[in-house]
Amino acid sequence: MAETSIDPVGGVIDHAQGLLRPPTIILVTALVASFYAWLNLVTTIPYPGLIGFNYITLGTDWMVFYGAILSVLIGNAALIFDGDAFTHFLNETFASWLSQPLAYRPWAYPPSFLLMLLPFAPLGFFGSYLAFQATTAGLMAIALRSCVANLMASRRLIAVALLCPASAINVIDGQSVFLVAALIVGGIGLLASRPVLAGLVLGLLTFKPQFCILVPLALIAAGQWRAFFAAGASALATVAVSSLIFGWDLWLRWFPLIVGNLVNPDEKWISYGRMWGDSVYTCAVLLGIPQRLASWIQLLATLGAAASVILAFRSTLSTIEKIAVLLAATLLAAPHSGAYDATLLTIAAAFWLMARTASQSSWHWTLTFMIWLVPIVSPPIFSVAGRVAPLLTVALIVLILRGPASHPSLSHAR
Repeated sequence: MAETSIDPVGGVIDHAQGLLRPPTIILVTALVASFYAWLNLVTTIPYPGLIGFNYITLGTDWMVFYGAILSVLIGNAALIFDGDAFTHFLNETFASWLSQPLAYRPWAYPPSFLLMLLPFAPLGFFGSYLAFQATTAGLMAIALRSCVANLMASRRLIAVALLCPASAINVIDGQSVFLVAALIVGGIGLLASRPVLAGLVLGLLTFKPQFCILVPLALIAAGQWRAFFAAGASALATVAVSSLIFGWDLWLRWFPLIVGNLVNPDEKWISYGRMWGDSVYTCAVLLGIPQRLASWIQLLATLGAAASVILAFRSTLSTIEKIAVLLAATLLAAPHSGAYDATLLTIAAAFWLMARTASQSSWHWTLTFMIWLVPIVSPPIFSVAGRVAPLLTVALIVLILRGPASHPSLSHAR
């Protein structure tokens, strides 16, 4: 039997695995919350809204992704840049799947994302939805496994990432956070041993621009210039290849649309998109702060997130701690995010705990538990508790930056 000892807060230290199991009350409550989130997925199939938030049906965000690649393949690429017409197309195309019409679902992603969607298009809507979720979940698992030397520790980490409430919501919506996590964790994990490959992986994050803005800062702060230029080359390659396949016209339409939304945001997108998210801006507005001031608060959060990444990647923190800071800061800096994106924060909290095996206390587990529950109290438009969730992200970043790692064997590199 493995040697164990009792932790003062009620956890059990498993010396063979270098992990601390949480106190029973937190473990049980967290599992109940996760079961509730996954039960919502199951009940959404026959009875949307029976428990919890009404998601209408499974894969409503995947409808946007699949609808976009379908429109391009049938020769109607212009449709995806007209939010109202595209929403009408989705409601007509997927009428048999929807329990009620979608309100407003525009396409806001760069054409390079269409490259990633292209291999799934021949599978049809539901087949592609399942295949994308399974493939990206597998990629995330591979990335997590590669960053943790201990086999049992990595298995537990993968279980945490896949079973958390945020991941359930990601599958319900048909979103892409598994892919985002795979690229960030996998890319940073490769920096020490294969910097060029790391850069090529990280450059693919440009498929979701709000989640790649801090990556160049991380690479510069770490002095990883080969990875930096490789990431740039990777991003440019996705532009070139997508242009060759789908035509330059898509990029010529997308750039003015995005710039226009930054300068003068679409009111429909604000109402039906951003205000249903979990960003600092959204939470600030819902707390009664004027929109202009909320935008400044979001900018300050982004600058703070950027500063934290620079500090982390210039420090002697372990690899998993640097990844944790980048994951949490990426979520904090994003001008728009959803409940499913909290998977990034859950992984960050797990890395933080793993780096502090010998120094965990009740409040470590309490903070991690609160992060675990963030998707349960989302969207903030319906929950007052959800409106203070960004403070948990700030707290996690500060705590990671404060403390030294206590278990270097969990990470391949420093």
